[in-house]
Amino acid sequence: MKATKTILIPMGLCAAAMLLTVPVAQSQAPAQGAAGATGATGGAGGGRGGFMRGASVPFDYADNEGWQSLFDGQTLKGWDGDPRFWSIKDGAIYVNPTCEKPTGTIYTIWTGGAPADFALKYELKGTGNINGGMQFRSYMTADQNVEFQYPPRAGRGGAGRGPGGPGGAPGGRGAVAGAPGAPGAPGGGRGPGRGPACANPGTPPSAAERAKWDMFGPQADFDANNNFSAMFYEQGGRAIISLPGHALLAEAGKPVKDLGTIADKASIDSWFKKEDYNQFLIVAKGNTTSIFMNGHLITVFIDNDPNYFRGGGTIGLEVESTGEQFARNIFLKRL
Repeated sequence: MKATKTILIPMGLCAAAMLLTVPVAQSQAPAQGAAGATGATGGAGGGRGGFMRGASVPFDYADNEGWQSLFDGQTLKGWDGDPRFWSIKDGAIYVNPTCEKPTGTIYTIWTGGAPADFALKYELKGTGNINGGMQFRSYMTADQNVEFQYPPRAGRGGAGRGPGGPGGAPGGRGAVAGAPGAPGAPGGGRGPGRGPACANPGTPPSAAERAKWDMFGPQADFDANNNFSAMFYEQGGRAIISLPGHALLAEAGKPVKDLGTIADKASIDSWFKKEDYNQFLIVAKGNTTSIFMNGHLITVFIDNDPNYFRGGGTIGLEVESTGEQFARNIFLKRL
């Protein structure tokens, strides 16, 4: 019999496990129980204690039955962002910040609702030094009627961004001091910080121009160089809590705890498709968020901190730095 590797999964992953069950390779054909059901030995119908082997099937990203399409592949219908930057290219929502035409940190917002518990699947491709991601359970900073907002954070600087570099490239966004896996010194950013030099550097939109679309809230991160892809990032809140590949637990008044490593950097890099589309899946159920990339679990965040946890909110795409970002095949399933 083949040797198997045991993976301990926190209880908070139950929702993701039910949605995304992956079969384990068998060394022999399983026995057939009553009415053709595949069962383990010892119980009625070949089942042991009512459990069945081989009952799960791989998650199929192409199966959209029961999913709501958020993007028609041809227009920005249902999305709201600065029309100077967001457009459609090659069947994807497209944005291309450059040194000559920088964007700063900008968003396009899905206007169809504020989901609470859900699964969200989509594909992202990036080039250059692009950094962005998918916002969820977020809120519009310009909305004065938001009941729950993040507490003020010292040194936040506008909408959670550091100072811009030459050419209008945004500064890196600060990590929380003491966060497990956070890069560099406390306050170190995740973004490249300075954009590439060019002959005619442009000026990004002003704070007033961005304000209509600015968001605070959780994000499944993405970057073309795969330093942060599938990381849980919190815009306007705790920022970088940990780099990708960890299971995390947050509780009020305590440091975020690293429950264990899910995947190391080498493995995550081997799964990433540079300058090609990567499939992402966010499963948000109760206080637990699980983020998958190309069929692999990358991040789990169990958020029991009432100062930051948001049980529902807006979905949107975010981008910063320079390069191209493409988003397509965006589908939602409410849980």
